[in-house]
Amino acid sequence: MPQIDNPLADNTLRIILPGKLIDGVADKVQEGMAVAIQGSAIRWAGPASEAESLDSAGAPRETLHFPGGTLLAGLFDIHTHTNMPGDGRTGEQVNDDDNDEIRLLRSARNSTAAVASGVTTMCDCGSWGRTAFALKEGLAQGLVEGPRVLVSGPPLTVTGGHLWYMGGEADGLDAVRARVRYLIKQGADFIKIAASGGSTLTSDPYRASYSVAELTAIVEEAHNRGRSVLAHCRCTDAINAALDAGVDAILHCSFYDNDGSYRYDDKTAGRLAASEVWLNPTMGLGNANRTRLAKIKTERALTADEEVRLERSTSSGERSLAQFTALVKAGVKLVGGSDCGWSYYPFGDFQGEIMTLHAAGLSAIEAIHAGTRSPAAALGIDNIIGTVEAGKEADLLVVNGDPTQNMENLRDVAAVFKGGDRVATAKERAGAG
Repeated sequence: MPQIDNPLADNTLRIILPGKLIDGVADKVQEGMAVAIQGSAIRWAGPASEAESLDSAGAPRETLHFPGGTLLAGLFDIHTHTNMPGDGRTGEQVNDDDNDEIRLLRSARNSTAAVASGVTTMCDCGSWGRTAFALKEGLAQGLVEGPRVLVSGPPLTVTGGHLWYMGGEADGLDAVRARVRYLIKQGADFIKIAASGGSTLTSDPYRASYSVAELTAIVEEAHNRGRSVLAHCRCTDAINAALDAGVDAILHCSFYDNDGSYRYDDKTAGRLAASEVWLNPTMGLGNANRTRLAKIKTERALTADEEVRLERSTSSGERSLAQFTALVKAGVKLVGGSDCGWSYYPFGDFQGEIMTLHAAGLSAIEAIHAGTRSPAAALGIDNIIGTVEAGKEADLLVVNGDPTQNMENLRDVAAVFKGGDRVATAKERAGAG
């Protein structure tokens, strides 16, 4: 791996001079700006003409030039599963094939891939046992390289509900309250609820799993301890129950009726817009699956099963894009979360999810905000990260080109900083090999 200086070691004042800046505060791209970092924090941001006058307080100075690049806050993926391999295996298969030791090692590898791609913060939205808590502890001790990781631990789910095998089953008011308290005791940064079924075989994605009373109890316990609540909702009934309970974000947010038929619901859409709850579409996951199958089709004929899956995925993708395009017009708030690790979506391309938000109607800069400042707001840590402002943690990303002109530029990573520490990019790691 390339040798990269550690600014934490010598407190060097590093002045970054990009061609352009997206600071997450102004809703525009700025030119002629500079950002100074020292230690783990952003010390100053302002006109490049003023950068040389900054006092380093006796520490060494260094200037980093990226004349063709754009500087922005490090990416924040609000929805990942670090235990999962992203190789098409289902949750049941990973549950049967692997043990927690293997799952933890995979989490470490996935975390490294994430930070090398420009993700400086991510949420683990469901993992087995204590694996995500152990990952977080390993990151804090410097044993693992990766982003800041916020964890939920095993999601709350009804007996036999979605992701039950992770260990978070709880039924009834007393049990869900106790489970939330236990997770927070373990170190949960937020609470994840399987408010409907999902891909788990023993669950039903088209029906709400918890009653409104149970969901409300979960939200009360979490909010009372300063934790946000993210709810997996694959049907309209679950969406409305989650809104009734006051969750902070809804993951997937699919408008399916109890019989499995899709129907855009104007009343629910209106509620979502009025509530200002954050919505995480996870459309990039479907795109990753379709891209994989399309690539295989150029190399050989698809099997009958693959043809069915491609057709089904194409149809659901079109419905999802139309739904979120309509929701954006209705005034909802979208937040970026890839669901990577699941299905055929490996870690290292959260940018694909940001691009789907742009396709759904967000402007390029709005989509970038959805992958930087909005997740920080949803988790209540926007006072620490999410924008390029003095006093915040120096979690920064430099990409080549201007992503507001071409979103593909988000994938062309030139430099990554986490807490002021420069991290080798995926391209630098590949070159080192």
